[in-house]
Amino acid sequence: MSEYAALLSRRALMGVLAAVPFVPGMALDRSPAINRFMVQGRPQDTASVYKRANIMHALDSLGGVRRMRCREPFKGTPGWATYLGLARAGVKFCFTLTVRPIKTTIADIRAFLKAAPGSIWAIEYPNEPDLNPVTYNGATDKRLGFRTGNAPALLAFIRDIHAAMKHDPVLSEIPLIASNDFMQAEQALYSDFGNSHIYPTARARIAARMAGFRSKIAEGRHRQGVITEWGRTTGGGQSNFTAPPVTLSEQARLLASDVREALASPYVHTICIYELFAWKGPGEMDNFGLFNNDLSPRPAVAAIRSVLIG
Repeated sequence: MSEYAALLSRRALMGVLAAVPFVPGMALDRSPAINRFMVQGRPQDTASVYKRANIMHALDSLGGVRRMRCREPFKGTPGWATYLGLARAGVKFCFTLTVRPIKTTIADIRAFLKAAPGSIWAIEYPNEPDLNPVTYNGATDKRLGFRTGNAPALLAFIRDIHAAMKHDPVLSEIPLIASNDFMQAEQALYSDFGNSHIYPTARARIAARMAGFRSKIAEGRHRQGVITEWGRTTGGGQSNFTAPPVTLSEQARLLASDVREALASPYVHTICIYELFAWKGPGEMDNFGLFNNDLSPRPAVAAIRSVLIG
């Protein structure tokens, strides 16, 4: 996860809005709200609560959500069956790529689609390469280099995986999402959507955060973007990496308002909430979940469901 934007001034906000070219309304995605909503999941973590039955029950409790953002599945691992079970139940995935041999990645994605046709709606380039520097073809990016435009290994991987996918008759039509937040312009030739992670404080001006996201979309010369992580934790303390914690009731109220505002923005293709289940423990990263670790729903579930389906 990463934050990128401070609050924008009125002058900066107007500049951002002016920077995005006008697109006729009919050209933008007008899908129902529930089809523009995703949740972060971990079907590969089969030792945790991320079992197929648990995930499907949670998605149904959210009103029938059927989109998830997950790490790409690796064929031959225990999680592969969980992914396939979800796909065959109607879940459509945004897969975040890890950096490994491209032939292996292509083969695994093809195998997944053969077993579950139509189950991948998007592919996302590597997650947070500023904090998780990419090593590719013998070169390793500097930590935080992605934030300053210095990520040659990442760009080489993106260029090569893009070429491999676009030359593959099975994968060529899958939309590609840029790596999050930085170097959006450099990824423009290789992506269909911009990308950002947003973790607002309880008092953040969401309109300003959304305007910051729109500026990212403009940098990448895209019409729309995907907010691949948006979250509000109830754990940790004032020194949290993302934002100070909120109460369970505040999490519900704020996330519902966040989702409503994001879906009212035509340049937001999809918003993904981080994440589906809370982990065990009192810490920041353990408590972003919409459901507790015992699978009981937090108040945010009903609040978000009301936004998605009324």
